[in-house]
Amino acid sequence: MRLVIDTRNGIAGDIACAGLLGLGADQEKIIKAMEYAGDQIGTTSITPLYYDSIVRLKINLGSDLYHLHEVEAKRLLKRILEHLRINEDARMIAKKILGILCDAERYVHSRDPRLKHMIHHNCDNSKAILHEAKDILLDVTGFVIGLQELGIDQAYYLDFVNVGNGTLTFSHGAFEVPAPATEHILKKHKITWQKSDEYGEEMTTPTGASILAGCGAKRIAALNGPNILKKSQARGMRKGLPPVSFYLVE
Repeated sequence: MRLVIDTRNGIAGDIACAGLLGLGADQEKIIKAMEYAGDQIGTTSITPLYYDSIVRLKINLGSDLYHLHEVEAKRLLKRILEHLRINEDARMIAKKILGILCDAERYVHSRDPRLKHMIHHNCDNSKAILHEAKDILLDVTGFVIGLQELGIDQAYYLDFVNVGNGTLTFSHGAFEVPAPATEHILKKHKITWQKSDEYGEEMTTPTGASILAGCGAKRIAALNGPNILKKSQARGMRKGLPPVSFYLVE
């Protein structure tokens, strides 16, 4: 089974998980697994919302952690995957996704002069520090369980990845979209991307880019020919952005 994501409307971790729910992955199983993953660093509750056949995930992650160190993130992911009995193929994808995100965070913190001051001097500077991206544990868990549930063994993105436009403000400061980590991932993994002419917000997150790269998503120019079994649409919780379409094809 193959997955096609219409990334012309962007991609993020929560959107990827919601899209797989819409394609028929077991909702109870995915939500419980994501909550278990989130509970490793805090208290988590997730509510799936359905409106006009568009799926959203309302995620509440209460955590005292300001950041999550790469070593700890990888240790926790290993525990999560073992506890949930994820199959070996899905485990490899999950570890790859996290590794790609950590590699990007490490790269931009060490190379970008705007971010060097954010390195934690009491930590090993050869390792990444995850700030907003610490919810990667929830997203990667939900996504790989969805792949496993639906029997997906190949992923594609449609035409290009829309990163959005404008300025993004987060813990590192204010930056032009795409975020430095997102841009690094897309360029390193040769994923075709472009900025939006219509939407002045971030449309692709570092986690979303890591998911595409981690599952080896290949570009297709158009959705012609494949036998489409099911379509779903998903959104993040931010209003005003268009839904992302997901297709399950033979």
